[in-house]
Amino acid sequence: MTLPARSAAAIPGDSRAPDTDVLPASSRQDWCWHWVRCYTEDSPPQEAEVLLLRGRLDVGALRDALADVEMRHDALRLHLAGDEGTVGDATWPGQRLRPTPSGLQVVAAGSGQERAEMTHTLGQRLDLTDRMVRTTLVRSADGEHLLVAQFHHLAVDATSHDVFRRDLAAAYAARTEPGRGAPADGPAPFSYVDMIRQEQSPQARVDRQRRATDLARTLRAHGAEEPIPARPDAEVSLRPQSIGVPLTLSADRTETLLRWCRERRTTPHNALLALLARSVAEAYERDRLVATVFMHGRTTPAARKAVGLLCNVMHVPLDIGDRGLSGLARQVGDRMLAAWDGVDLPLSAVVDNTTARAGTEAVFRTALSHLAFDMTGGAGRRISDAGEPLAFGPALSAQNVTYEPSYHRQRFAGRRQALQCARTLYATAQMTESGITGSLRVDERYHDPELLARVADVFHASIDALPAG
Repeated sequence: MTLPARSAAAIPGDSRAPDTDVLPASSRQDWCWHWVRCYTEDSPPQEAEVLLLRGRLDVGALRDALADVEMRHDALRLHLAGDEGTVGDATWPGQRLRPTPSGLQVVAAGSGQERAEMTHTLGQRLDLTDRMVRTTLVRSADGEHLLVAQFHHLAVDATSHDVFRRDLAAAYAARTEPGRGAPADGPAPFSYVDMIRQEQSPQARVDRQRRATDLARTLRAHGAEEPIPARPDAEVSLRPQSIGVPLTLSADRTETLLRWCRERRTTPHNALLALLARSVAEAYERDRLVATVFMHGRTTPAARKAVGLLCNVMHVPLDIGDRGLSGLARQVGDRMLAAWDGVDLPLSAVVDNTTARAGTEAVFRTALSHLAFDMTGGAGRRISDAGEPLAFGPALSAQNVTYEPSYHRQRFAGRRQALQCARTLYATAQMTESGITGSLRVDERYHDPELLARVADVFHASIDALPAG
């Protein structure tokens, strides 16, 4: 597909114009589109931002500030170019870039009805053929306001929220405080559309296909087509039934692990992934396995200021054998660096070189892996502080509002997607000042509880075996 060059200004000070022809999915949207199509339509993957605004609000300045942010970040102006198609069909309909911002809807709520109106607003589905972003201001009779920003996951992820909040606060302050210049003047620090265009150059596509083929070959050699076995009486339903196996470490165990990591010059993320991989391999008698992690690839200052640069599903093939923990942690580090080099590989490009998918069906993001690992803190994903105060200006304060999503529990589109999800062990860990908390989440209908207990026992025994000082 040939993408047209920009030709007219879309951002003040920028000589580029928005593309109007159909764009393919980015490497980051690719896996997300598959994930969306794996579920029925009663479980939309919506990311929302709700801010409680107190003080003197200039609604016109807020509307202009939102427009500034949308024009600065082209990911916020994307919309699907065609119909989404049937659930379970991962055929990408293409996308276009809106030349203008989506605007701000303003609704009034009676005293004490602000939360009810917020819930009602969040329950309204986004028409992705129109826009992936919608902002609504809920005005109350008491002078407080709720700004409800709804984002589809194809355009915005959790990391993008920090950028959105900061840019919106700065743009509003620039329009209401005398003497401040508008922060959106000049080119955007990162163009999502430009990234798509670069990914679709002939040379990039040939190189990406070669690397995807090589990676798929490696994953097959590590048992990607040999999933963790199911319990004898396993039944997989379209609604997952998950249980959690605790992996939390005490403060003393956490300090022992951190000391070990400092001495071996590795990160807690890599050490925990090595420990978990070895535990899974021992419990299920495997010499090789495939782990999945999620990486953003925000390696440049411009990328760290981007909205829409979603993470990607990255595969980490591991050779367990009889390696000690130090050797396995080093291997994890090396394989993680190799995975970084493939952060631009779309999930479908890897999957299509295996037998994990038939026709145009959607494939679950962990279809090729045995163990999925997600860590916040400790050289894992950065922990976002949604409660950080926003400098909207001296006359207006903003506070993040928590809410309960109104959509139903997720339900898979088909048994194949449900099975791909159920086969994987999902480990999560979070490092805080008080230690490491975590769990192993699984579908209890698929996995043998005795083997899961064995994974946890080996994991904790490995921690206890670390030198104490």
